[in-house]
Amino acid sequence: MKKVAARQDGLIVLTGFRATGKTAVGRLLAQLCGKEFADTDLLLVERMGCSIAEAVQRHGWPYFREQERQLLTELAMWRNTVLATGGGAILHQQEWTLLRQQALVIWLRTDFITTLARMQQDENSTGQQRPRLNNQAVDLETETAMLLKEREPLYQAGADLVIETAEKKAEEVALSLFEDIRTYYR
Repeated sequence: MKKVAARQDGLIVLTGFRATGKTAVGRLLAQLCGKEFADTDLLLVERMGCSIAEAVQRHGWPYFREQERQLLTELAMWRNTVLATGGGAILHQQEWTLLRQQALVIWLRTDFITTLARMQQDENSTGQQRPRLNNQAVDLETETAMLLKEREPLYQAGADLVIETAEKKAEEVALSLFEDIRTYYR
C-alpha cells in the first residue's frame, strides 16, 4: 500500500465503477473503523432535491457532473469518514487530486463480467437512480465496456490500494480492508 499523508482520523475514499460494492463495503468498513459513512450519490440527491436520473433528465449530464465536482471539493475537508464515491467521480481529475491529498483512496475493482451481471441485477443501475450515460444509444454491455476502458486507468492512477471484489461478499471485502488499514496506520 502506498503511503500518503492521511491520518488515522482522516478520510477513506472508496472509488470504482458502478456495482463494485462501494456503498455496501463502505457502510461496513465505517462501522469497523469507528468512522462516519457517506455516499456521494445520496449527498447529491439530497442537495439536488431529486434523484440522479431526474436531475440528468431535467438538466443533463453536465449539470450533474458540475454538482458532483463541487461536492468533491467540499469533501476533501471531511475527516473521520468513509466515503463511497460515484463511479464517475474519478473524471474530475483536479478535484480528485485535492481529495487524494487528504484521503486514503481505495479502488474496489471487479471484472467486466461480474460488473455487468451485478448491474443487470441492481435496480439502481437499471436507470431508476443511476441513468445510462448514453441515453440508451448503445446496449448496457457496450456502454459498460467503453466506460471501463476509459475509467480503469484513472481508478488505478487515483488509488492508493486496489482490492478485487468479484466473488466476495461485502463483509469479506470490508474485513480485508480493515486489516489493511490497521496495518497502514501502525
